[in-house]
Amino acid sequence: MTSRTAIGVLAAVVTEVLYGCSFVFTKGAVDLITPAALLAWRFVVALAVLGVLVAARVVRLTLTRDSVRPLLLLALFQPLLYYAAETLGVQRTTASESGIIVAIIPVGVLLASWLILGRPPSRGQVVGILVTFGGVVATVVAGGVRTGFDPLGYLLLLAAVASYSLYAVFAERDTATTGIDKTFAMVAVGAAAFSALAVGEAAAGGRLGDLVTLPVTHPELLTSICYLAIGSSVGAFFCQAVAIANLGSNRYSTFIGLSTLAALIAAGVVLGERLAPLQLVGGAVIMLGVYLANATPRTTVEQPQP
Repeated sequence: MTSRTAIGVLAAVVTEVLYGCSFVFTKGAVDLITPAALLAWRFVVALAVLGVLVAARVVRLTLTRDSVRPLLLLALFQPLLYYAAETLGVQRTTASESGIIVAIIPVGVLLASWLILGRPPSRGQVVGILVTFGGVVATVVAGGVRTGFDPLGYLLLLAAVASYSLYAVFAERDTATTGIDKTFAMVAVGAAAFSALAVGEAAAGGRLGDLVTLPVTHPELLTSICYLAIGSSVGAFFCQAVAIANLGSNRYSTFIGLSTLAALIAAGVVLGERLAPLQLVGGAVIMLGVYLANATPRTTVEQPQP
């Protein structure tokens, strides 16, 4: 394993752990605040943190007029379209349905990479992702399967899958900008769009005061916002960009199932939720799938650009 591959693998694992743990913090936050308001606070705080890091010269932006356009395209797919479609889709479907549909994101990334970048997946990647998908389905089924049959909800979740897949492919193709530039653009666009949505929602309901004061009056909500902003936005977006740049979108997609495993472990440790035996089996299958996708000799060698 080269040093570049090692960096990419580490970044991919950290990304999925950060995303997986976010479910624990989101679960407690949505009881106190609307999804739009939570997204607004999440990205506003993330933008403030990035602003401090830039001002303190801890990180450096290299944005130019030519680099802004592809970055806006990335931000359109992730976070705007992805979070909007996923949130609306989850609201219209059951947890088991949404969990299974969102779990096909790795398949979407492989297809998008093949169609747009001309990089077909290797046999090992296909086998590994199918095994990982089986593990995710097992963990979801263990939590109880309920169906509501909402075609619009399914379409919205599939739109979220497509948005994430296109983001991963276009992030790989954009080799002219750094991970920090990508992170800053995604966070800035998310802060502007979701803040406008949250303010409009609060104004329509006469709750502008609550939108501003809730994080101050509820420390547990502030804790959730800080994790989602720093961990799942700044940290995860940056690590994701690093992983895609070093591994390519195809290979990065093989790690996505780890977020389900991280969510299970976080729920057990933080929330005290008991894990069913089938969920433990599903977690082991997820790990096996990731191993198969990355350890099996590959028939197609990716050449991700620096």
